[in-house]
Amino acid sequence: MAARAEAIARAAGAEVALATTDMRGHAFILATAAASEGAELVVAVGGDGTVREVAAGLAGTGVPLGIVPAGTGNSSYLELFGGVPWEGVLASAVVASETRAVDLIEIRQTGELGLLGFSVGWFAQIVQLAARGSTGGAAAYAEAAGVAAQSPLRFAATVRVDGELLAEGDLGLLAIGGARVRASVFPVFPSSLMDDGLLEVLAVSATDTAGFNDLLGAVLEGRHLDHPLARHTRGRAVEVTAPEGMLAEFDGDIWEREVYSVDLGCAPGRLTVAPRL
Repeated sequence: MAARAEAIARAAGAEVALATTDMRGHAFILATAAASEGAELVVAVGGDGTVREVAAGLAGTGVPLGIVPAGTGNSSYLELFGGVPWEGVLASAVVASETRAVDLIEIRQTGELGLLGFSVGWFAQIVQLAARGSTGGAAAYAEAAGVAAQSPLRFAATVRVDGELLAEGDLGLLAIGGARVRASVFPVFPSSLMDDGLLEVLAVSATDTAGFNDLLGAVLEGRHLDHPLARHTRGRAVEVTAPEGMLAEFDGDIWEREVYSVDLGCAPGRLTVAPRL
């Protein structure tokens, strides 16, 4: 796909330089360097993890981000550019003069920036199971959800949003972010905006297999925000304390840190992106 993207960009009149990542975090380094060297557009070719690194590298630079979706979920592309084919979006981005700004999510202890969201519990469990499976694409997450339903995670946590208590006790899921859809198939925050300066927060009480399946069905039908197990709000800062630790994912990758608390905030308008068609 990188060769195809290069051909499209050159045909639209761009001078193109390709760079390949070879380790986690490398895309951040490459994007930072490209912005400092005067790039007018940086395109991430890959999945949501790669996009997150490129977005973080471009944050605050004003250099717009483009995406060629080549991963499992590709939720970043769906969120920012909709369901239109990437080839047309890329060709348009090369010649476009207008851009738009979107919010990012910041893990304040580490300074890490994300685009889609941070979650603890079921979604992280699904991400972990999908990575171990043999199925590709969005089907990997659907299959993993079925496996997770057999033994849904639970964790003890206290969640505060802008200083106010949202949830406390045994939870199955805590989702924080701005993207409407996660793993390309789960419309977690159907009314979310990426440019309102706010984080969406959803806390769901721990439950059994039947409760998990009922909640998952509610998510797919867009009625989960009013579910008896769910509490939903919006805010600028989220504090999470989990005394027994937490299994978390950040933009579709397992967050490889053993932590017992995390503070997240919204970084309003930090990322510039190419326009939609």
